Amino acid sequence: MLKKVLFAVDFSPFTERMLECAGELAAIGMNEMVLLHVIDAKMHAEYGEHLSPAYTAMEEEARRQMEQLAGKIGGDGYKLKTVIKAGSPAQTIVETAREEDVDFIYMGAHGKGFFNRLLLGSVSEKVLALSDRPVMIQQCRINEEGGGFSCQNVCGLLLENILIANDFSQYSEKIKPVLNSFTESFCAPVTLLHVQEGKSTFGWDAAFKAKKEKARSEMEALQEMADSLAPSCKSVNVKLVEGNPAQWILQVAEDINASLIVIGAFGYRTTGGFLGGVAQRVIRESERPVLVLKA
Repeated sequence: MLKKVLFAVDFSPFTERMLECAGELAAIGMNEMVLLHVIDAKMHAEYGEHLSPAYTAMEEEARRQMEQLAGKIGGDGYKLKTVIKAGSPAQTIVETAREEDVDFIYMGAHGKGFFNRLLLGSVSEKVLALSDRPVMIQQCRINEEGGGFSCQNVCGLLLENILIANDFSQYSEKIKPVLNSFTESFCAPVTLLHVQEGKSTFGWDAAFKAKKEKARSEMEALQEMADSLAPSCKSVNVKLVEGNPAQWILQVAEDINASLIVIGAFGYRTTGGFLGGVAQRVIRESERPVLVLKA
């Protein structure tokens, strides 16, 4: 699953920090990385078929910076391809991912350019909504110093300790093959988390029995899933809790010091449902990288 990655770059300092993870990705199977930079098509839209001087200058500068960036990471142990395109950033990222047939899209947060509003802006939401393949959002904790900024906690053993959230919905069943393929790419401790939510409309006794039965059923399902992952993972722990899903995902990630949160999303949308709106909140609030799986 991790053999070919599309990395959307904006040439910010965060871009270089994110690329520090390339060696780790290569160590677990990545053999090709596609570096993509998108120049907003609005720069020359008014000129029709003719490119504006401003766009031409931006394209030349982008090629210069891309060459420097490629030279720094070197592509040691994996193929490196650079692509520069003009268009709508989110749409171009998704289309390029399909054209290159990558296994997942790797995006940064809190960079400069059109990534400076990634967590709350339209680019990430559109990519997550339109993508037909997994998307990894790499977080950056901003450390402001002397009028500038630096990025912390970018890459520290990305696959060292993984939290996987599952809601046992019909959609979660569809992403099981994707999840199994993902875990086969590495060998690391995994925590499987399921959060029970919602209030019963039954009387107290009926509600208690219903909750107990539901908990038993879901714990069995968690254990069954853990057993299916066990051959690939060093250890698989299961955790069943009750409450607000997004809040618990973030809290458990903090408690176990997760290096990566893996969560699902409903196909072509990122709102509504447990792993829709919940995934959206986790991505916005997490300081840890989040991998959103797609069926």
